[in-house]
Amino acid sequence: MSGLHRLGWLALVGLVVALVALLVALVAVVVGGDDDDQAKDAATAGPPSSSATTVGDSFAESRRVFPTLVPQGATGEGPGYRGARCFAVRSVSELEWKEPALQWNPISAGWQCERTDNNAGSVSYLVLEYPSAAHARSVVEALPAAVRYPGDKDGVEFDLRRWVVPDPSSARMSTAHQVIGFPDDDLRANYLIAVSRRGSSGTAGAPRPSAQDEVTAWWEDVPL
Repeated sequence: MSGLHRLGWLALVGLVVALVALLVALVAVVVGGDDDDQAKDAATAGPPSSSATTVGDSFAESRRVFPTLVPQGATGEGPGYRGARCFAVRSVSELEWKEPALQWNPISAGWQCERTDNNAGSVSYLVLEYPSAAHARSVVEALPAAVRYPGDKDGVEFDLRRWVVPDPSSARMSTAHQVIGFPDDDLRANYLIAVSRRGSSGTAGAPRPSAQDEVTAWWEDVPL
């Protein structure tokens, strides 16, 4: 090979090596920039939120309207009235109480508050927020009601429906239900409070207070 050809080949090899080195450097810069951006994002994003422990603004209104019944703060669970344990719910499918009228109508937000002990006054309850006052009224109209009456509590007008379901296994047990609506109250018209208690039937030698007595007393005592 002549000296001229040798110089040409050396120049070509040198050019290829230079291009490869330039390409490697460009890749390193791009990857390094992405890593820096990811590190900055991780540093500024803060800890991830957990839907099990925090809830959004959709529950803020129910906290304001019923401060003695539902947990305050930003968490999705906490203590309610008389030590009931409350959980935020977003769908009627999450409710333990399978009353058809409650299951057929969607909610905007809600709280399921449970008492699992069997002490006197161990009443479980729901605070349900509906998309509109009309939705809440339609639920009330579909409920069974052995007793129904309007009333006034703390200056707030309400409509109450109450019924008792006998226990199939024992005449001494029953489950008392009552649902309270506020059709004429602008602040609470799209809310329902549903109360449930399985306990003494008050008949066949069963002790007092009965489950019905307990849900009646609960509503008389709870402050709005």
